[in-house]
Amino acid sequence: MKKQYLIIYIVYILLGLSLGMWEVFKPIWLLERGISIESLGVTFFVALFIVAIISLTIGNKVMKIGIRKSIQLALIARVLIFFSMIITKNKHFMILLSCLDLLIDTLIVQWMYPLLSQIRISNVLFGLKDNLYDLAGNIGTIIAGIFIGITLYKLTSYQICITICMTLFFTCFVLLFKIENKKIILQHKNITKEILKVESSMEYIKYSCSRRLQLYLILGFFMVMLIENLGIDKSFAGISWAILQIIFNGIGVLVSFKSDKINRVKFFKWANISSIIILLIAGLSKNIIFSFIAILWIDILSDFYSPMIDAPLTNEIPKELQLHFANLKHILSYIGRGIAYFIAGHLISYNYKIIFLVSIPFLTYQNYIGLRALKNCKKTNVYGKSASISNEIN
Repeated sequence: MKKQYLIIYIVYILLGLSLGMWEVFKPIWLLERGISIESLGVTFFVALFIVAIISLTIGNKVMKIGIRKSIQLALIARVLIFFSMIITKNKHFMILLSCLDLLIDTLIVQWMYPLLSQIRISNVLFGLKDNLYDLAGNIGTIIAGIFIGITLYKLTSYQICITICMTLFFTCFVLLFKIENKKIILQHKNITKEILKVESSMEYIKYSCSRRLQLYLILGFFMVMLIENLGIDKSFAGISWAILQIIFNGIGVLVSFKSDKINRVKFFKWANISSIIILLIAGLSKNIIFSFIAILWIDILSDFYSPMIDAPLTNEIPKELQLHFANLKHILSYIGRGIAYFIAGHLISYNYKIIFLVSIPFLTYQNYIGLRALKNCKKTNVYGKSASISNEIN
């Protein structure tokens, strides 16, 4: 594996650690400062719509600056935002900072794979980067869970986590200097038209929107549901959940290496049908155990969707168009995610179990459009009859 691959994966891991240390507990932190769950839902909804607009307008500038430099600028911006979070006591300013951080974080994640794809495109490498990111995120959640309730040198547990995240962002900033800053020059006048020439691209964009909407309906405020609705201690919830996820992250890493030998179509159908059944039971039952199982099941499956579904569909796009495709796909994804936050924020305050039932129609559509996209793949045999993946990584 090339040195640049290793550096990018290290950056993914460090970003994953910061995700686990902060993003999981951020809603709890804001709620403890007197911000309602409905306000959080609306706030994140607005922030993600702004991200969608920025994604639409910023693509050409990123090409001119270079993806690596763009990510570095975003990382420095996050350091400044997190520093402001430590010193501010104004809850309205906290909301603004949280929105800005959500905005910049989503852009960084959006640009990371186009940076990796400039070196080489591979289904294995795509799935691996997401599972390593998630694995690191769960380790970060365990670390944050340990700090919950602790005060160190007059810093609260949340401020300790924020400080560690700032260090991680700056480390990523320094490491990325070792990656070449390639500027993208395209001859195509209508880039969107070129992307849509790829048969599976439109279905994949629609799938991404419905996928994010359904996923974040359940997982957008999942820690709030575990603590406020299921009555689990926040430190125990964070640590125990992360340990369970680490086990399945490890399985997800193994699946990444074997993904091209697995029938993706059958896996996708099975995953969606089982999810619909579990969500239906959780929505109709009064037993909170079924609610816990439903949230866990949706989270577990997310470890496998990346290598099995997203990898082949993303890699259908030529590498010189990856950045523009990421921008185009994420515009609708952010809108879907924003709508999910808005709906979830209001439903949790009313009856959180309705969320499970509301997500089923979106999951049904996700199954329909996702299967259409998979069956239009040309570069990957989605029925699992391709040659050994060892050829990909040699």
